[in-house]
Amino acid sequence: MRKIFSILLGLCMFPGLTGCSIEVNQPTPAVAVSPNIVATLPPDAGAVSTSAPSGSRPVTWANLNLTGRLVYIRLSSSDDIPELNIETLDLTTGDIRKVFTAPEDAWIYYSAVSPDGKELVISYTPPSAASASRNQMLYRLPMDGSAGPELVITPPGESDQYIQAEWSPDGKHLYYVHNNFSTLPADQVFPNYEIVRMAYPDGEPEKIIDHAFWPRISPDSSKMVYVSLDPVSGVNELFLANADGTNAQVVSTGSLQETGIIDAPFITPDGQSIIFSAPDPAQAYQPNWLDRLMGVQIAKAHGAPADWWIVPITGGEPARLTQIQAINLFARMSPDGRHLVSYSLNGLFVMGLDGSNLTSITPDPSGSTVDWLP
Repeated sequence: MRKIFSILLGLCMFPGLTGCSIEVNQPTPAVAVSPNIVATLPPDAGAVSTSAPSGSRPVTWANLNLTGRLVYIRLSSSDDIPELNIETLDLTTGDIRKVFTAPEDAWIYYSAVSPDGKELVISYTPPSAASASRNQMLYRLPMDGSAGPELVITPPGESDQYIQAEWSPDGKHLYYVHNNFSTLPADQVFPNYEIVRMAYPDGEPEKIIDHAFWPRISPDSSKMVYVSLDPVSGVNELFLANADGTNAQVVSTGSLQETGIIDAPFITPDGQSIIFSAPDPAQAYQPNWLDRLMGVQIAKAHGAPADWWIVPITGGEPARLTQIQAINLFARMSPDGRHLVSYSLNGLFVMGLDGSNLTSITPDPSGSTVDWLP
């Protein structure tokens, strides 16, 4: 099962990137949980100690003088036995520590570290032995590896799932993406994703944006950038709104809007620009006459190789930052705001905000999300 998931992860890391999703229409029937119950998996359900390094990497990036720790999801193999971990990598020493090891037949889809660095929220499919639900749900997890995952939000029904989760930098709110796969009409290509916000940890969830995903909050916690998704055509648009979802405005991406494929946006430290991934318009798929006759839509191109681009928050013609043509790009900023770290099917790498000094950290392509802590 884990091997099958690793193949799916490589092909379909995020729904907005590939036009497909591991979780959509995949879960087996689940049992609804009482809204008043907060489930905690057993203490041995993947929890590990991070008191000592579990490995190391040569610091081949030493010339960049990087500091802090990367936190990422990694699928490794020992004696042909797959193991899915959340790990930290010390950029100064190369020491690797395991935060969490997913039990057999569990899966981690997305993770985000809290602003204080003490816990993660993960989109997680728990092991069948520990939970009747096989949907992706949101769990909290201590960064010190001292305990197993604890359910954050109880799904309202057996068809509800949560695929992405992000913190506001001030730590006051948690944003996440929800969908209910039982409501998908037969003629609809994509799920009805919606962005929800809740005051953390005890606030009431509030839907703030329909037909959208990829929420990322500005460094001052005042704005939110996200991607709209037409559930029928699959076409994306880039949006900027207040942190509560009000005053949403389209951010023009110039010639890139023709591709209808915008993914993984985030706001730069100065709050003046948005970095996002998109394919080159010259290489983005356009349906030919036979495709149109057969009903093929541009949304099918969401697996196209992409690059990082930057555009002012007011919109305009984007500037291209990379020439890597990678699939499933996802990135976060360094604590000092001078670099970004990015995952793709080409592995984990860092670069300057202008795309300079592109440097491989690991060629391992098995990850999905990454964080950078001081």
